[in-house]
Amino acid sequence: MQPKSMRRHLMICGISGALIATPAQAGEGSRDQMRAGLDALSHEMSTCAAYFSLLSAIIESADGADARVETARRIKSTGQAMLVQSINVANRIGMADDAVMERMQAALKQMVDTINGDPPNSLAAMYGQYGRPCDELLATAPSRLAELIARDGQDF
Repeated sequence: MQPKSMRRHLMICGISGALIATPAQAGEGSRDQMRAGLDALSHEMSTCAAYFSLLSAIIESADGADARVETARRIKSTGQAMLVQSINVANRIGMADDAVMERMQAALKQMVDTINGDPPNSLAAMYGQYGRPCDELLATAPSRLAELIARDGQDF
């Protein structure tokens, strides 16, 4: 298994485990903070799902070797996993799946508009604005989620 693929699977397991293992009582103030943190995490995940989806489509449509098809498939799979986890986190705080999908579609539209505007180095700009933060999120999402849930040992 390749390192990125393993990291993605670990992220999914970590987030799913943290969502299941939450304790059961909370004060109103910390509950609101936790909800806000989880909402922000879900929002970042849906944005990254859009980024990985767009990136996979760009790579798939590029001319080149069959290796690109496999790379595009892995990136698309990462985006799908990120979307599923974004929905899981959002559902945990009472948000509907549709809200996450709307966030993803809005992020995707903004990204496509940026690329279609064809500013100089648009792909490099996209990587700086979305790629780096999304790569970081892949590595940090499980620990961020665990911190949000464990904060004061309380539930939301």
